[in-house]
Amino acid sequence: MRGKYTLVKHFWLSCAHRVPGAGKCERIHGHNYKVTFCVEGYELDEQQMLIDFRQVKHAIEKKFDHHLLNDFPEFDPGRGGSAPTTEKVAEVFFSIIEELCLQKENRPTVKWVEVQETEEAYARYEKV
Repeated sequence: MRGKYTLVKHFWLSCAHRVPGAGKCERIHGHNYKVTFCVEGYELDEQQMLIDFRQVKHAIEKKFDHHLLNDFPEFDPGRGGSAPTTEKVAEVFFSIIEELCLQKENRPTVKWVEVQETEEAYARYEKV
């Protein structure tokens, strides 16, 4: 019988953003985002992992931690991106994790990414 592995990990990320057309959120403000992701797969890599979650965390932190999200093309409508709403942040982070998974021989898949912006609000992105 074949088994399936599921890895769920969260980490924290501090970023600023502004969301045009969103009332007081149009002004630059920051969040300590809680980023949670789920990766699944049928095979482990040579380290007996689906994916090294430190690699995932590092890839996202290295690019976005302590930065203004609007400065990145992914979150700049003038450069082909979208405003950095919580939903779009989750989608962009999903794409980064998906790319890391595609580079691995054991081919894990990212199932979903959640980005919690406040105690009361989070968004989840998953492909259907």
